[in-house]
Amino acid sequence: MKKVFINANGYAMDEAENRFEAVYVEDGIISSVGSNEEVLASAEEAEVVDLAGKTLLPGFNDSHIHLLSYGYSLEVCDLNDCRSLEELKSRLRKYIADNSIEKGQWVEGRGWDQNQFDSKEMPDRLDLDEEFGDYYVVLTRTCAQISVVTTNVLQLAGIYENPQQIEGGMILVDENHIATGLLTGLATEIVYKIIPKLGVARIKKCILAACNKYITSGMTSTQTDDFELLRAGNFKEILQAYEELDREGLLPMRVNLMLHLPTLEELKEFIALGYKTGDGSPYFRIGPFKTITDGSLGGRTAALREPYSDNPEGMEGNAGEMYITKKELEDLTRLAFDNGLQLVSDGIGDRAMRTVLDVFSKIIEEHPGEDLRFGIDHCQITTEGIIEDFAKYGIIGGLELIFLASDIAIVSDRVGEHRAKMSYNWKKFKDLGVVIAAGSDSPVEEYNPLHGIYASVTRCTYDKQPEGGYHPQQKLSVDDAIHAFTTGPAYATFEEDKKGTIEKGKYADFVVLDRDLYAADPLAIMDTSVVMTVVGGEIVYQK
Repeated sequence: MKKVFINANGYAMDEAENRFEAVYVEDGIISSVGSNEEVLASAEEAEVVDLAGKTLLPGFNDSHIHLLSYGYSLEVCDLNDCRSLEELKSRLRKYIADNSIEKGQWVEGRGWDQNQFDSKEMPDRLDLDEEFGDYYVVLTRTCAQISVVTTNVLQLAGIYENPQQIEGGMILVDENHIATGLLTGLATEIVYKIIPKLGVARIKKCILAACNKYITSGMTSTQTDDFELLRAGNFKEILQAYEELDREGLLPMRVNLMLHLPTLEELKEFIALGYKTGDGSPYFRIGPFKTITDGSLGGRTAALREPYSDNPEGMEGNAGEMYITKKELEDLTRLAFDNGLQLVSDGIGDRAMRTVLDVFSKIIEEHPGEDLRFGIDHCQITTEGIIEDFAKYGIIGGLELIFLASDIAIVSDRVGEHRAKMSYNWKKFKDLGVVIAAGSDSPVEEYNPLHGIYASVTRCTYDKQPEGGYHPQQKLSVDDAIHAFTTGPAYATFEEDKKGTIEKGKYADFVVLDRDLYAADPLAIMDTSVVMTVVGGEIVYQK
């Protein structure tokens, strides 16, 4: 296959900051880059694609999504942007009717956020029981760290009366020790484990549904945590689904699979299969071992060193939740590392990040000079000394840049102005030399990388507030933001020789935009349209 893309406003994103007009692709690999005249002279019998002056960049690479969860979320009730409990119920009612769901069946929804409700209060089982008590209802908050369920689900799970609490989560109860229906952290897994599983065929369907959405945003590669979707099936079924899609040549984008295996038993079972980070094909590879340490800022479950500044009544002294002890984290990461797996962990609150940094730094110090590329994702409440240690130990900052657009409304209330000034400090990561690998955490947030770029260069909400940006001294430049979605994630997966820039010998993975981000009004970046997405030289999406 030979193809040449001409008349491009091209940015190579390489060290030399090269600009170009044309790219010649042979069998999915970039053969030459240069002027129209130079490239066309060597592109005999090639199909010509005229980009008519549109902007051509390396394909976007999201370093942190939940691809399978997003694909599955397209099948459940969409509760994003509900403005009240009544709207939530209305959507649930319509979903049940539209899908002809009979009483006694499971009904799932995802995306509610009490911070957007008029009451600002989380729903409970009583809010759902009156109308939906004859269904088994499980509704997951937008952060995926909190769920609300109907009474019959609590009873089926054996956690309705005097439930036994577990480490790393809470089964909220009333004054009579009856569960309220709200579950946080690892307690949500009690319910997820009893929901009927998807099976390999349906997992494959959900994966493809997500991929076909993601490519419309110019995304050509991603790192995804999918083992965490317990209601899909066990990790072997998810792995089987990906490997079958890869063999069948059906994946329209490149996937690195993070390995969330929360117990030593599961990790040992995976290790016994013989996989190591980097194994796989150009379209599907084994990624790093993944740990999840804490919850979300919006749900007040991110683990903080000091209590939340806006503790709700009845939760005095609340400083969030650690989903894993330091000893458990040490044991898991040591076993994974010793068996050829790269390490990455979530860390939203400062207590969670400090715990991960302490564990990771021990391994790094034991292996001086080795190129380990450990990473921590989210990195939101970065109080004193945290970003400095990212730089000291060469740890990659997996920043969910888009989170800021949503969290501007709550961060000062949640953690107070002193901590808020040290939070979402994206430019400080850059200034200290930390490699930034940006992600969206889809379906927690909007997956479009352009929205993440917008949020990081404007530091504004979706409605362009506040004027001038939130703590504007922490804005990234457009160039840094694009690198965060191209070269940064490629470096994080040891694929900088294959991805991230438009250079000879690399994958022909591109995104074509309707405007030049470098010349555009930063506030208009979010309105940019993806004209074309190219993976391996093939046009997988065209507007």
